[in-house]
Amino acid sequence: MSIPSKGVRLQGIQKYFPANGVHALDNTSFDLHDGEIHALLGENGAGKSTLMHIMAGYLTPTAGRILVDMQEQCFTSPADALALGIGMVRQHPHLSPGFTVWEACILGAEPGSPWFLQPRKARNQVRSLSARWGFDLPLDQDTTTLTVSQRQKTAVLALLLRKVRYLIFDEPTAVLTPGETQGLFELFKLLREDGKGLVLISHKLEETLGIADRVTVLRKGKTQGSRAARSLGNAALQDLMFGIDRKKRGSLIKDRPVSGGSSNGSAEKTILSIQGLSIETPGRPFIRHIDMELVPGTIAGIAGVRDSGLETLELGISGLLAPSGGSIRLNGRELAGKGIKAFREAGGGYLSADRTGSALAPHLPLQDSIIIHAYSRSLRGFLGKWGIMEQRFLDSWAARIMNQAHVAGSFKTRADSFSGGMLQRILLAREFAEKTTLLVLAEPGWGLDTKKREWLAGELREYVKPGRGAILFSTDVDELLAVSDTIWVLRNGGFSAQIALEPGKKGTMPLEAYKARISEAMVGTAQKGSGYEAE
Repeated sequence: MSIPSKGVRLQGIQKYFPANGVHALDNTSFDLHDGEIHALLGENGAGKSTLMHIMAGYLTPTAGRILVDMQEQCFTSPADALALGIGMVRQHPHLSPGFTVWEACILGAEPGSPWFLQPRKARNQVRSLSARWGFDLPLDQDTTTLTVSQRQKTAVLALLLRKVRYLIFDEPTAVLTPGETQGLFELFKLLREDGKGLVLISHKLEETLGIADRVTVLRKGKTQGSRAARSLGNAALQDLMFGIDRKKRGSLIKDRPVSGGSSNGSAEKTILSIQGLSIETPGRPFIRHIDMELVPGTIAGIAGVRDSGLETLELGISGLLAPSGGSIRLNGRELAGKGIKAFREAGGGYLSADRTGSALAPHLPLQDSIIIHAYSRSLRGFLGKWGIMEQRFLDSWAARIMNQAHVAGSFKTRADSFSGGMLQRILLAREFAEKTTLLVLAEPGWGLDTKKREWLAGELREYVKPGRGAILFSTDVDELLAVSDTIWVLRNGGFSAQIALEPGKKGTMPLEAYKARISEAMVGTAQKGSGYEAE
């Protein structure tokens, strides 16, 4: 097959991180043509994000060549790649604080001249493009107040305003509703028709195969091959990604054991009780009159759209947003309005969906983020009385968490030198290690491949066995179906459905019917009286 004269080509790319001794890429190749959607797939740590960060100028390869339109290039920064029409929407976009949405979009590409800016024209450009694709962004709102999905949409707009030729999307549908995902894919198709080349990194194999023209699979930093998407099925892709026989791979959902009740017979007790909870915070979707109870030994899933109150509710339960009314009781202790410290002292653990914003410090050594809850336990002996932490304990704790997360490398290196999937496992392991009775996890499977989601499911089941509980907030219905005992559907600030998943209970139905029922409740088409609402 002849090589097109237009496009981006990565040849023999190698990347070695001396700080933690990791060979992330080993003679890896990838090419992107004009007018195509090219999916880049692989399990966590396969090198997908590293390769695309090299293509977008965020990283410099240890060896190999980057060619744009058959001309070799050397990128020393994202600005070099952007100048040649290559832009990336990262998994967790970083927007400049203190700027409004429209200002963040045009920053560095302002219409006019350095001596005579045209703010009205710039805002109109952003408003027009946002309306065209239905993003409905609050253009005059500060970027620091945006939800995760709003920040992602803002980053997409910023690239489209710069008229890039090649766009890299890292997990773009992770926080989008089915309708928003469909709208984004329609945008992808239009960009392809316009001659632009798109790279799509995703763990959602079925939707990826439905939109991609070609697929390239990486495994352990090496290219396993590139094929036409129409020639591959979901099972064949998993064979390439994991290198094992598909016949030996079980179905996570099909084989899901039910958590059941507490092993100590305390299933009648309540870990968490929420009564009449309302949250009305400026700049965030509201929550009104929520009632919910969680008994020991169970996992509750809360499905919905983050822009419809999902993030507001998780922040309210964990103490990061003060309610305007109602009660939150954890292990019998009233927590409403008392903050995150009271939530943790009562036995709660929380992991935000905002990984690089609040869950960890990306530019500091990884250890700093691992020990955030454990540092007080290092204040031992005489020196501890003076606030001096015991380094040996901290090193041992960090090593333990990384071992439990099955992540190799040094915890002394910067957190952002690890892949998103690795960081996700570390953060989850950090919360599992604490002495809690309730875990509140937002988008827990974000960035995890099939094998690591199986690991997470197993950890959750082990966690709740002694009579603890977990609440999972997720926009991914499949993720919730895999591990939850009950799924509550949040829409417009209230629960629109409560669906029991435990076999043998009233309301049990086929998996696809569950998915349809939940999707309907999320978008507002479900009707009461269908037989599956909570009684």
